[in-house]
Amino acid sequence: MTVNREAIEHGIPVNAAESRTAAICISKEGKERLVIAAKGFVLVVDPDTEKTKQLFFPEKNKEYPFASFSSEDGLFYTGAGNMLMAIDPFQEVILDYQRIDNGEEIVGFSFAEDASGQIYFTSYPGCHLLQYCLKTKTILDHGSMDATEKYPASVALDRHGWVYIGVGTERKNMIAYHPETREKKSLVPQNERTRGAGYVYKGVDGSVYGSWEAGDLKDVHDSSKWHIFLDGNRTPAAGHSPSLYTGQGFSRIHRNGQGTHRVLELNLPEGYIVIEKQLGKPKRIALPYESEGAALSTLVAANDQYIYGTSMHPLHLFRFDLGSKESKDFGGSVIEKGGGGNIAAYAVQGSKMIGFAYAGGKVYELDLQQEIHLSENSRNPNLIKEEKEHIHRPRCAVSHTDGVHIIWGGFPGYGMAGGGLGIYDVEARTNTVIPHSSIVPNQSTVALGILSSGDILGGTSIETPGGASTDELEGKLYVFDWAKKKLAFVISPIQGSREISQIFVDSRDMAHGLTAEGTYFVFDPSTREVVYKKDISEYGSPVRNAFALSEDQSALYCLLSKAVFKIDMSGDRNAEPHLFAELKENATSGVVLHKGNLYYGSGSRLMSVKVDGE
Repeated sequence: MTVNREAIEHGIPVNAAESRTAAICISKEGKERLVIAAKGFVLVVDPDTEKTKQLFFPEKNKEYPFASFSSEDGLFYTGAGNMLMAIDPFQEVILDYQRIDNGEEIVGFSFAEDASGQIYFTSYPGCHLLQYCLKTKTILDHGSMDATEKYPASVALDRHGWVYIGVGTERKNMIAYHPETREKKSLVPQNERTRGAGYVYKGVDGSVYGSWEAGDLKDVHDSSKWHIFLDGNRTPAAGHSPSLYTGQGFSRIHRNGQGTHRVLELNLPEGYIVIEKQLGKPKRIALPYESEGAALSTLVAANDQYIYGTSMHPLHLFRFDLGSKESKDFGGSVIEKGGGGNIAAYAVQGSKMIGFAYAGGKVYELDLQQEIHLSENSRNPNLIKEEKEHIHRPRCAVSHTDGVHIIWGGFPGYGMAGGGLGIYDVEARTNTVIPHSSIVPNQSTVALGILSSGDILGGTSIETPGGASTDELEGKLYVFDWAKKKLAFVISPIQGSREISQIFVDSRDMAHGLTAEGTYFVFDPSTREVVYKKDISEYGSPVRNAFALSEDQSALYCLLSKAVFKIDMSGDRNAEPHLFAELKENATSGVVLHKGNLYYGSGSRLMSVKVDGE
């Protein structure tokens, strides 16, 4: 029987927003505005008066921008989800916005402008090129520029109207396209279309430069071989002009220093910029803004006293005191190389809590016997190592019963299929990666459990969030023999499921699983059979870290985005999951069970619901 239970809100642990690129806009009269794009809004800053104006996206759009652009006439362009926006930062108004319903998830992945002032922009994942005219408020979709690739991360136009697009990640490419003739061609030799990224940009001198040496979307600026692009062709360049963009990733600023002002530091999460004017001294300007807070990633409990977690975009470390019910935000700098990622999986061995973070498979050690701190000579937590390719996007971690190791897994780097299985030694601070080819080829481990024998039970996903293609059909369950350090067996537990998202191994060695499609099942590793399954997808999708065992081990709770299910663990080993509570606000991350309260994240808010039987 479902009981109506009101969830309790414990506030927003991280009340901050992340800059998602910015631009300095220069009017025909020479006035300047810095415009910062963030989730759900832009912030317009007058560098002379230090006044700021927050403009919220139309239609309550809360999506993330991925790029921004300052046009020749001083307007600001960005996209969020499938919405394109044109903004006048001097009048502080949104001139036009349009939803683009062409099946693409993200528009405005990169921007450029032609001689007539029309704006060209790209989209993900279909790699489309689109053209926008503000005067007529019309959009022309030129279609997909690459049949297989998803990331058109850079675009530029030459003075003859040719458009050049840098593409990654599985088979990098540089595409030349003429909008009038519709002629399109690849400028990268087929034998060089390997994993990596093509990159183009318009230099300060007005020419278009590019390279395809980068092995990753973040490394595009590091190249020894540059080309210059003109009339749809490329020729080697002896040198290359600086870009109109400064910075990398979401720290890019368009036209920075092209007028009289140059941004030296932009820190939206901390609420300030440092900017200098020609012949003047740098000054710090406060950036007040309203925010719904940063979305929460996976939660973990430690010392029966705290819940730890990080936010996403920006990554801040926070701690919630289970006694006082108060949160503390430690900020972003305490997490070395944290950036815009998040710690997606945790496990505790003794006094050490180990977190595994996106991006780059970072391994952090937090000493639970010390306070969190950052000083000139020491810090807690510590960045131990990085697995940039094999487990670029961690998804799961579990403490081994030997008291020494932590097992973890996730998705690989950009353009790759199949993530490795990590075995981290807490005492030695070393990590060993078992490649996917030795477990389930071309699939990634995203769920883990430990059997009483010490063997590892893993669940896999066929997804490739880094842009690679795949021929895999369904996710698997496998057992990895701990003593022999080799695969014991692999099966397909749920026909047609793309991912085994969650695993919990109970005291009877029965594995409770949850697929990405919302099927709950029970698997018996001894007989290698699925002994029970039920579709509970009408109550939403699984969240990360979905299972929690009650303190008396009588009940297992399962969190979906719209509901909590309860499974009786005291009787039949194949007990049916019962709907326990429906959630008014969707759960987005989980889960900690402490003294009868089930804690979870709902967007940026920390929530809890009282569970019975505690």
